[in-house]
Amino acid sequence: MTRRPGEGRPPVVLSDQAGFVGRFIIVWLLLLALLAVAAIDTASIMFTRFRLDDVAATAANTAVATYRNNGRDVETACAAAEAAVQAADPKAEMRGTWCRVDTTSGDVTITLRKTANTLVAGRLSMTKDLAKVEERETAEPSSL
Repeated sequence: MTRRPGEGRPPVVLSDQAGFVGRFIIVWLLLLALLAVAAIDTASIMFTRFRLDDVAATAANTAVATYRNNGRDVETACAAAEAAVQAADPKAEMRGTWCRVDTTSGDVTITLRKTANTLVAGRLSMTKDLAKVEERETAEPSSL
């Protein structure tokens, strides 16, 4: 029995599909890496937002209590709020009128700013503002 050339071997098709699987895997890995970085940056920004909100709420409640218990002194209330912020998060920024006391109602509003630690979002000019977090919290005196 004589064999013809190419008989018994699978056909070889390299011209159209050469490197297709490799390129497909590389593209998917790059997309997964991009999604992972976006997820990490989003989680960092959200964690910073929640943490800063908690710090602002604690400072506002401290200022309200101090304002009510220390003769309705605005300076003392804001100093107590500043101490609460420094104790909870020393990297939080307190700019300008970050502590406002409504002398008629006793409400205290605290505004804090912080830049989230991100991998990419804080470094690109088009997404830099997304990494800057500002939280405003108002506390009112207890009615008890």
